[in-house]
Amino acid sequence: MLQSQFTATLAALIYSLIFLKFTIASDTLSANQIIRAGQTLVSEGQIFELGFFSPGRSKDRFLGIWYKVTPEIVVWVANWNQPITDPQGILTISRNGTLVLSRGERIIWSSNLSSVASSPVMRLLQTGNLVLVDKTNGTSDNYIWQSFDYPCDTRLPGMQMVDSLGDSEDKYLTSWRSSDDSSLGDFTYRIEYRGGRVEMVVYNKKIKRTRSGPWTGHYFGNLPLIPTIPFKPILVINKDRISVSVAFNSSLITRLTLDKSGTLHRYIINESKNGWNLAYTAPRDSCDNYAQCGPNGICRISKIPECECLKGFTPVSQQDWDLQDWSGGCIRTRPLNCQNGDGFVKVGANFPDTSQFQLNTSMSLNECQSQCSKSCSCTAYATPFISDGVGGCLMWFGDLIDIREPPGADSNINIYIHLPVSELESINDLDKKKKRPTKLIFILTAVGVLISGLFLGGILLKIRLTRQGEESKTEDLELPSFDLATVAAATDNFSSENMIGEGGFGPVYWGSLSDGQGIAVKRLSKTSRQGNEEFKNEVRLIAKLQHRNLVQLLGCCTKGEEMMLIYEYMQNKSLDNFIFDQDKRTILSWPKLFDIIMGIARGLLYLHHDSRLKIIHRDLKTSNILLDE
Repeated sequence: MLQSQFTATLAALIYSLIFLKFTIASDTLSANQIIRAGQTLVSEGQIFELGFFSPGRSKDRFLGIWYKVTPEIVVWVANWNQPITDPQGILTISRNGTLVLSRGERIIWSSNLSSVASSPVMRLLQTGNLVLVDKTNGTSDNYIWQSFDYPCDTRLPGMQMVDSLGDSEDKYLTSWRSSDDSSLGDFTYRIEYRGGRVEMVVYNKKIKRTRSGPWTGHYFGNLPLIPTIPFKPILVINKDRISVSVAFNSSLITRLTLDKSGTLHRYIINESKNGWNLAYTAPRDSCDNYAQCGPNGICRISKIPECECLKGFTPVSQQDWDLQDWSGGCIRTRPLNCQNGDGFVKVGANFPDTSQFQLNTSMSLNECQSQCSKSCSCTAYATPFISDGVGGCLMWFGDLIDIREPPGADSNINIYIHLPVSELESINDLDKKKKRPTKLIFILTAVGVLISGLFLGGILLKIRLTRQGEESKTEDLELPSFDLATVAAATDNFSSENMIGEGGFGPVYWGSLSDGQGIAVKRLSKTSRQGNEEFKNEVRLIAKLQHRNLVQLLGCCTKGEEMMLIYEYMQNKSLDNFIFDQDKRTILSWPKLFDIIMGIARGLLYLHHDSRLKIIHRDLKTSNILLDE
């Protein structure tokens, strides 16, 4: 018994002495060397590591590449559809330079080289690219095979996405089945080329989930731009191949991952903490979901409801629309009549999607408008490119699909919707701009002067009393006072389209001040049970509560019977919009949820314990947890 134990121990020691000399200290593996379970190849700069791993709770083994400081972040898998069920797999370089992953006599995976290398060397570069080179060629960048040509669920800087127009293979990302299963999932992220238009699209099998919008010359139209991340998208269009890559600052360690739910995440490493910061997520919100508002509908994430018909269009089914079912979309209110001349209304939005379009890169914008106006089947037009003075003409025919208003007005892309003149007159309120007859104006002016003379004293007295009343309302409030005209202008004169909610106090409107600051305006309703004293009490109370996790009261407005509270605007509405939505809930990663939980706790601690006023919050629910950008 002891002898057999000693034999086993000695065998294990000999095994280690033989193979641990190939636990690679450099970034290179030559022919006749092997990598077994427990051994790794480390890249230049000690950034990446190649070896065997088991994903999540799985016991299956895979050959993969991961970040050395965060080994749970796997960026490439060789045999992701052919797992090894025990720790007996090895990686070798065959005589012709082919990488071979095998278990015993069975080949699990290979690089399938068509050429032959007389002196093959495998290297793991500091970019995370696993490459094979032939030393006899005398150059280290002449790759005979590279892992970047076979992306998995992660895109690294320098990795190309390819839409092959010929017989060669496309290059795109594919999600894992789950965190415990690296086999092919349901989602793909690929470059798509159609008739001169290039965009990036996420598919759920064959169904579009979200898209980037077409290439504008600088970037893809609907992808978020992050000024703090220096990067440059590079688009190359050849005769039989379209490729996209992204060049980042060489010191930036970043990755783009397509997760198992079809969501894209851009991460940047925080080297001081050996962790990752989430830079952006796509889709960002429900408006990024493909065709969220149906044909000819536009999605505005800042409004409730978020879907509305384009100007000149009306819901196909008003009943469905009222039930928040926008899939049916919208149809024209009045048909086009090109013989009598039509017009166009400009809409700030991403470029729509449609199966019918025409692209002319040599046509000017004016020529584009003229061409579209002659065709009753032309629905809209736009300038497809916005860089280097390049214009062109992009015209859409048929229904316009997947339109959204850019969040935060961060885009200078406009589309021009084809409408009959009657609709344009209605939109622009042309009737109000028509001049009144001169005689009528003279009579009304004379009557106005007479009335002014008779009631001037009464008016002055009314103004004095009103001012006294307003001063009484705002005395000792210690809060900035907003002018009624300023608030009305910010909320588009309290437009119903700007109303984002309603409570016991009254309706709440979204607005934007002249300096671009977003505000939420609570306007006291005439039917509200609250009055002047309740208004003053709320202002006095909230003005004294100052904490980063409490919505800030910016000021108030009192004019005549009008009483309003002006709060800072929370762009992402309330928490219940996310956690009770099957698609949106995937946006909230655990670190983000943890931040929200901690924010709630800090706010409650301040209210209940740390503030000068002791507040007991008795209405804690997800609809009262507001989220900023």
